[in-house]
Amino acid sequence: MKKMKLSIFTRLIISYLAIILLIICLGVYAVLSLNYVNQSMDYIISVDGVTIRLTTELSDTLLTQLELEKKYFVLNDRDFYEHFGKSEESFLKVYNQLEKTVDTPKKRTLVKETKDAYIFYCSLFRKQALLPLRKWDKKGYKIYQGKREELIAEIDQKLKEIVMMADADREIRTQATRAKSIQVIRVTIITLAVAFLMVIFISVLNTRSISHPILLLKEKTKEVAKGKYPQPLHIASPPEIGDLTSAFATMIERLRELDDMKIDFISHISHKLRTPLTAIQEASGMLLDGVFSDAPEREYELYSIIKEECKRLIDEVNRILDLSRMEAGMMDYNFETSDITPIIRKTVLKLTPLAQKKGIDFEMKLRDKLPLVRMDPERITQVVEELLGNALKFTAKGGTITISALISKQSMLQVLVADTGCGIPEEALERVFDKFKRIERGRAAERGTGLGLSLAKHIIIVHGGQIWAGSEPGKGSTFSFTLPLS
Repeated sequence: MKKMKLSIFTRLIISYLAIILLIICLGVYAVLSLNYVNQSMDYIISVDGVTIRLTTELSDTLLTQLELEKKYFVLNDRDFYEHFGKSEESFLKVYNQLEKTVDTPKKRTLVKETKDAYIFYCSLFRKQALLPLRKWDKKGYKIYQGKREELIAEIDQKLKEIVMMADADREIRTQATRAKSIQVIRVTIITLAVAFLMVIFISVLNTRSISHPILLLKEKTKEVAKGKYPQPLHIASPPEIGDLTSAFATMIERLRELDDMKIDFISHISHKLRTPLTAIQEASGMLLDGVFSDAPEREYELYSIIKEECKRLIDEVNRILDLSRMEAGMMDYNFETSDITPIIRKTVLKLTPLAQKKGIDFEMKLRDKLPLVRMDPERITQVVEELLGNALKFTAKGGTITISALISKQSMLQVLVADTGCGIPEEALERVFDKFKRIERGRAAERGTGLGLSLAKHIIIVHGGQIWAGSEPGKGSTFSFTLPLS
């Protein structure tokens, strides 16, 4: 199964971070837009609104002064003149505020021109008001009125222009603020829609990337339950699902191995038990039929055959039970500190007749005195017998079996059994110690059939050592094991 680089957790984190980032961007945009709207509203109120209000106050003050002017010229009352002066002060005070408020060069120009016209009007009024009554004439008063009307019209026009410009600016800013508000609403809706779609897309994508491989695993599990062993899955998936699939593939491979082991076990049992049982059956049948009733020595031979074959059956069953106890960690060992040399010599002596019968020579290369090791002599004897017996089985006539012992670099006692047989393929070396495994040697030979090497491996491991095989096809094999020094 192809693994995706990102795990489920990482993908979820990245996905949700993307959504959160989108929401944060929306929030920042909304805050900035709201700030823009607030600033625009503040500007409208503090500049445009104030400009209109102050301009209106100037217009009202000017109208008040016109009324005071008329009353003064009609009644010639000094109080109206003084009130005119106070109104002038109010006008200039408001004007100073307006001058600080206006925000464009054109408005500032109009405000300045308004002030100039207003000051000229006030000076014209004072000049006319301070003339003695005897010096008044209709022609001069008409000239004054004409100039006054022109100034008042000019002032009024400029104030109206200021109001119109401020109102226009206020309207523009209001429209911009309204447009910004609408834009914020649209962006918010679009962003929320995108976030919603992202949530759906991410959920569907993650669900599919997880559920699809799991459904495939479910189908493959059903196949395994039916006794079928499917091929490994090859689909893209997150690392967690990939690990699960790898574990599933390992389980299938292990089940396949167990199935093969079951077949090998049945084959092994059939092979090991069929010959003794057949011999027992035939011998017992001949005894029951009285074939050799008149030859007691032949009957004794048949009884001996039955006894020997029964012993073979019991030994084979005991080997299977021993392996089961070893795998379960329930095997009893009697450890003691002793020399392995007598065990090797005794085993070689025991197998020498068989070797001579096959035309095979034993060669021992042992030091005069090997260091002591802590071991179970009976079990180590079993290991040495298995290795020598295995070498005898697969060494051709005229061959040589060499057994030697040395001290390894790791301060371990190393025992080597080398033969000149046909050897073992390199790819099969790791499997020679598996139970019920058959490793082809030559054309019809097999090594590792049964339990001997598997038992030997368990025994050596319990002793704290290691066992391994080396071979070169056509030139022989070397089996080695180590034991810790006492």
